[in-house]
Amino acid sequence: MLFRLPRVVRGRFLTACLPAVGLFALLWGAPACAQDGDAMAIVNGQPISRKQVVDKLIETHGLAVLQQMIALDLAKQESQRRGLTVTPADIQAQFDRALEEIVPTSDSRGVTLTPESKQQALQTILQQRCLTLPEFMIAMERNAHLRKLVEADFTVDEATLREEFARLYGEKVQVRHIQVAAGDLRALNEALDQLSRGVDFAEVARAVSINQDTAARGGMMEPFTFTDTEIPAALRDYAFSLSVGQVSAPLQTGQYVHILKLEGRVPPTDVTLDDVRDEVERQLRARVERKKMNEMITRLYQQAKIRVLDPQLKGDFEKLLDDFKSGRATSP
Repeated sequence: MLFRLPRVVRGRFLTACLPAVGLFALLWGAPACAQDGDAMAIVNGQPISRKQVVDKLIETHGLAVLQQMIALDLAKQESQRRGLTVTPADIQAQFDRALEEIVPTSDSRGVTLTPESKQQALQTILQQRCLTLPEFMIAMERNAHLRKLVEADFTVDEATLREEFARLYGEKVQVRHIQVAAGDLRALNEALDQLSRGVDFAEVARAVSINQDTAARGGMMEPFTFTDTEIPAALRDYAFSLSVGQVSAPLQTGQYVHILKLEGRVPPTDVTLDDVRDEVERQLRARVERKKMNEMITRLYQQAKIRVLDPQLKGDFEKLLDDFKSGRATSP
């Protein structure tokens, strides 16, 4: 069975921030009395129609929800084309993997979180992103299809495994970062202002950073070595030059600006590849498959023939699709 939040928690999601998927379903499926026409509410004798509410939801949330639903459909079509089957157990496994990455295993006091505590932590994170559980589960189902697709193509050879061992077991730095778009001076200044006022770096990252994966962890990046080619060279150089606890000046790498904080250094581990072969392969697969999943959904978007018929969404979606096909956007 797929994970479900308790009823009281689901209720809080429905009142937190105009939850698009859940509220769309509620509006489209809710019955109305015949004498009230399509009114959703009557305020001092004046009706608020279903069309008014749905139009406003489409205007404010429609593009994001449509984008995610199209991405899910593209992933489904590709897995079906290749004869791959994605089961509810696959979707549950993807959810469990995401929960493990997003929610810490213990709280600030070091107490191990219970399953109920993890659900509450996930609720908080989704509320911060103004997302509902149904929206989150769209992403989990899409990623289950994408993972099945990339797993079918990915093999590990000895040379790749040895490179990964060097990447994982050399000296590493543990870094938090706040990532904003290079041209977004408002977001950059907001982050710098909060940091100057003593706001905790992790809280600023959660509120401001546009990197959704690391922002959910308070900006914490995976530990990396000086030679890790997954990390831009300039960022690696800067991170290794910091003292523990030091916060960097803004650093631009490509189309992003980063503010870094060095949390600690991890000394090299005195082990051999044979000692940790299984763990190295597990981490290699996780890293490469995540990257290939992003590349695949971008490629599927770029190759797809998509027509949006809704007049409110048509123009915005066509611009978004042009960005994907031109390479200005890299993931939906």
